[in-house]
Amino acid sequence: MAHVVFLRGANVGGKNVFRPAQLVAALAHLDVLNVGAAGTFVVRGKSSAAAIREEILSRLPFAPGIAIRPASEIRALARSGPFAGRPLAKDERAWAAVLCGKPTKRPSLPHLAPAGKDWSVRIERIEGSLVLGILHRRPKFLFPNQVVEKEFGVPATTRWWDTIEKVAQILEGSASR
Repeated sequence: MAHVVFLRGANVGGKNVFRPAQLVAALAHLDVLNVGAAGTFVVRGKSSAAAIREEILSRLPFAPGIAIRPASEIRALARSGPFAGRPLAKDERAWAAVLCGKPTKRPSLPHLAPAGKDWSVRIERIEGSLVLGILHRRPKFLFPNQVVEKEFGVPATTRWWDTIEKVAQILEGSASR
């Protein structure tokens, strides 16, 4: 079964810096593909999530939070088109956050942060361990991950929706091989 790996806080702001291509080379036996620079990987080889986590942690000089999801979950989410019926304004961007553990609390939806008409982050939907929403860029905006972690009480890692779509395209191509 294929998996998708999301590292938390890797290659962000000059902290927890690593070279994704080197990690991919070290994990060649797992048929790993890198997507972007933030620590998103498609693992096409047969391995358990626990074994993948152990291999990644043994090869990095830091211990990031890691969320590993079955490829089928990411493909199904992308196919569902969660943002298809909502046109985004030029100052808005869709995102998905992957929870790195079981949430200790859940906000009512939709959840706006800050509350009111000047919101920056809107949490719209929860699909298992994935939280979906919209970022409204403002002069003083919040990053979605800050809001998700506060509202769910658990570490998370956020990707722009276009990254999730790219991962899903890779997975669709892998499924047809």
